[in-house]
Amino acid sequence: MTLNRTIFVCSALALVLTACSSPKPGTPEFVQKKEEEQQKAVVKTVEQSLSVTPAWYTKNPVDATSIFAKATEASTNRQMAVDKAMHLARKELAQQLGARVSAKIRDFATESGRANDDDFQMEIERVGQSVALDVNLAGYVRENDEVVAEGGKYRAFVLLRYPVGESNKVVANQVKKSVALESKVKASKAWQDLEQEIEAAKKK
Repeated sequence: MTLNRTIFVCSALALVLTACSSPKPGTPEFVQKKEEEQQKAVVKTVEQSLSVTPAWYTKNPVDATSIFAKATEASTNRQMAVDKAMHLARKELAQQLGARVSAKIRDFATESGRANDDDFQMEIERVGQSVALDVNLAGYVRENDEVVAEGGKYRAFVLLRYPVGESNKVVANQVKKSVALESKVKASKAWQDLEQEIEAAKKK
């Protein structure tokens, strides 16, 4: 057998073996293989993202005077990647703020001994959800941001900071909008302290 003929036979045999080893479409083996390929693709994407993630993004900032939120998004358009990451981070910030407002109001009511009221609890939840959806986040600061290349896309990383002083104003405004809330929390010392803090901040 000549060398060329040997190569041809070996190549043909390899193709036959490959075809035989590939599961037929529609079979459980085919579905499983596709799922494994998708999982590998997801792992590869995650590994690529981790390889370009800035060191500051992997840390969780701790500051008693601020609320933080971070997010990352990718796009083939650089500005679009930044815009998407900013939108996601603002959404996370609003949710944190809503939770903080609910917790603060509940603390005020507990201190004044008027928290054991189902209607009151429902009102607190309503206010927290309203804040998360509708609050104006004016006052947040873009603490850090970075855009890196990731394959054929841009990946943006952003970190937002929202001063606690601003969140206190949101708490106070939400309480004063509701007669039911204000009547139950205004007797607490914590509420009075909050109002004093807000007034003091206005004079600075």
